[in-house]
Amino acid sequence: MSTSPLRIALVSPHAFPPGDDVGHAVAAEADGLARRGHAVTILAPGRGRPAADAGRRRIEDLEAGDPGAVAAEPGGPPLVVATSRALRTGTRGTGRRLGGPIESASGLEIALGMGGFDVVHLHEPLAPSPALAALRHATGVRAVTFHRTAPLAGVAFVRPLVDRALAQADVRIALSGAARHVLAGVLPGEYEVVPAGIDPALFGPPPTAPGLVVVARDRDRTGLRFVLRSLVGTDPTRTGPITIIGPPDAPQRTRLAVPKALRDRTTVIPDTGAAVRGEALRRGRIALFPTAEEAASPVLQEAMASGLCVLSARCPGADEALGPDGGVTLPPFNADAWADAVASCLGNPARVALFGANAETRGRERTWDHVAADLEGLYRGVASRPARTVTDGAGALVLADLRVCAGPGLSAREIVQAAEERGVRIVAVVAPGGIEPALEVHRVAPDGLHVIVGQEIETREGVIAGLFLTHPVPDGLSLDDSLRRVRDQGGITVIPHPEVTMAPPAAALRAVSHLIDCHEGLTPARPAAQATEGALLLQRAGLVVTAGSGATTPAEIGTAGVMMRPFAGPDGFLASLGEARPVRRRRSLRSLSARSSRRTSQGET
Repeated sequence: MSTSPLRIALVSPHAFPPGDDVGHAVAAEADGLARRGHAVTILAPGRGRPAADAGRRRIEDLEAGDPGAVAAEPGGPPLVVATSRALRTGTRGTGRRLGGPIESASGLEIALGMGGFDVVHLHEPLAPSPALAALRHATGVRAVTFHRTAPLAGVAFVRPLVDRALAQADVRIALSGAARHVLAGVLPGEYEVVPAGIDPALFGPPPTAPGLVVVARDRDRTGLRFVLRSLVGTDPTRTGPITIIGPPDAPQRTRLAVPKALRDRTTVIPDTGAAVRGEALRRGRIALFPTAEEAASPVLQEAMASGLCVLSARCPGADEALGPDGGVTLPPFNADAWADAVASCLGNPARVALFGANAETRGRERTWDHVAADLEGLYRGVASRPARTVTDGAGALVLADLRVCAGPGLSAREIVQAAEERGVRIVAVVAPGGIEPALEVHRVAPDGLHVIVGQEIETREGVIAGLFLTHPVPDGLSLDDSLRRVRDQGGITVIPHPEVTMAPPAAALRAVSHLIDCHEGLTPARPAAQATEGALLLQRAGLVVTAGSGATTPAEIGTAGVMMRPFAGPDGFLASLGEARPVRRRRSLRSLSARSSRRTSQGET
């Protein structure tokens, strides 16, 4: 691909004209690429029958032999071609409409197969849409951008289709480093980070008078009710007017969620796009993001660019965006923490001004022109290299320790260092209490170490483990419910070895055998030969067997595991386990030597 203008198709499963964050981002990205001289076409469901009919005519003309029917002019305004009529969904969010599956699939296949696009870029590939499957019809560079990590929980039921479809993509894009870590832990692969941008002209400066802006666009208004309770009783002269950026529809319902004590100083502004949000953000000095969903939205960067002091629900994306001096992150739905933070800011205008100035610098660093330049570089870079192939089930055997317990005696960095020293290339972290220990290992792991995000889960019948998790599973549930919750988020269920933990009894396991993917068949608890033979017997009996060290110290990592081939995703993991070889190894010789040296020195003293 030369430096000449590219014919680019941006595919959105969300309706146009846009009504939610994903659609607005696609539109802004298209404008940025068009300003760089490219011919940009947006393929998306259309709002209303006239848009759908116009799009159908263009696709029929293309099928009849007119290659220009879906082509935009290089450097001209992006061309929007409706692939179907948008249907309203019941999904929580802001104005989300998706295309009808049959009509949209047909239109996309024709447009992508016959449109002659140099680049096909699909946004939000896990949204309910045939767009991901339609990637196979594209003839040029194929890219996908993941805007949200929440839909990962629903991948379980279509895992084989998702893995095969994503294998068609030449480049996967995440919007932040935090999102990349989550995505790679659930849908293994290489991800490029291309953060979203803003239009600086729409935002800032903040007013000189006080004011609060609450960003709460979810239709259930849970976050809004929570954060407004922390404002009841505050001094109106300190808070100033309260502005709520709410869902794009039903503003009266949003207003009804406001406590009566605050209604006379509260204004509700429905979110209909960045321009409206920019006007709303100019009303305040402090911006409140009460939920992790809003904290991970593009409005956070917009509030920063507007020079507001940000108080945000804690999540990896907000921590990364705000940095140490761009705002404050707080535990979600912790009333005392939020009330204290609001009171502290209201009582310290100098602190608010300092946070706002730092946030403005960070928020304005990146515009949509920067995004377009980064994307063009990725497109041309992918086109200039040989096509990649998926390594699922191929390549040399590698050592996998499928049970490592991060905790007080085993930090994330110690796990990574010990794995590198011991030649462990795959490690499953299954600490009790949630997936954060596993995510931390994933965040610090180098490219050569594949970290599987897992959790040790205590059910009412005993302990189990879940792998490839996107969110934690609560302890104390029934065995059946716990296994289903792992499965529902696309995870793999594992029954631990009864010699190393309180595994469920046999009768309980027989009742839920259809929900069990793997059994741990080898641990360091027995002599090596005996343990290995036992695991092999389980394999011969037809069970899918895992093995892990159960390490709680660096020296134990890699002492038990399996030799398996590389894989892509949970299904590939299970397939690779089917021919894996259980192994036992000695403890780290270096650790033994160090321990021996300490004993010698202690004896000499």
